[in-house]
Amino acid sequence: MSQVSTQLEGSTAILSLEGRTDLNLLGLELFQSLIDGLDEVAADANVTTVVLRGAGERAFSSGVDLHEMRDLTPQSAEEFIRTLHRAIRKVLTLPMPVIAAINGPCLGGALELVLACDIRIASEDAIFGLPEVLVGLPSVIEASLLPKTIGLGRARRLIMTGDSVTSQEALDMGLVDQVVPKDGAHDAAMETTQKFRNISPKVMAAQKDIIVKWLEMGDEQAAEYSIKAFALGFTTGHPQEAMTAFLEKREPRFKT
Repeated sequence: MSQVSTQLEGSTAILSLEGRTDLNLLGLELFQSLIDGLDEVAADANVTTVVLRGAGERAFSSGVDLHEMRDLTPQSAEEFIRTLHRAIRKVLTLPMPVIAAINGPCLGGALELVLACDIRIASEDAIFGLPEVLVGLPSVIEASLLPKTIGLGRARRLIMTGDSVTSQEALDMGLVDQVVPKDGAHDAAMETTQKFRNISPKVMAAQKDIIVKWLEMGDEQAAEYSIKAFALGFTTGHPQEAMTAFLEKREPRFKT
């Protein structure tokens, strides 16, 4: 059974994609499981960071299960892709940092999923690509994040040729933030969660919301939205506490 398992380690929720075969192939059942898992994480006040990974050692995910997708009708195809979009959208809008720990293949819908993550850490054996055109389909939904991440020219080449890139090539083009030795992505992701330890969860939720608005709004609209969010932050008491703690050279003590 394809699913997403959740494990708590301190204030970090580790979500593992357990797709069909050891390539963690994605299907409708897994999409819905991811939606449910993300809803649970978002509702847990004790969770401040999320690590997203593939189960097992072989792959983050080689993408959508072609055995399942091959038999879709136009109607079921729309349901299929809309459900994947809902899952990825939840990652993008989750009110806490999401760190992708990527080993092995990360292709198609799986790449779209990690594009929605805030930080991407890849092991040296990772490969990335959007091979949809090679199986008769266009890349859609969150593939739209690729030009914003690596630039339109590079994105066009990857999307239109279906070519894959290595982890080092992905680092060079800004597709991932860090490359680590094989099997080291999970540990590096867990280490990265510590960067958020002294940041107010309310501030982080506001910052993530603002970043999403940067992606979706025009520059002036996004600036106006950001100004309102900046002012609203002073109603929480968290900026005052964070600045006082900084000046007093101590860790902040935020009140929820």
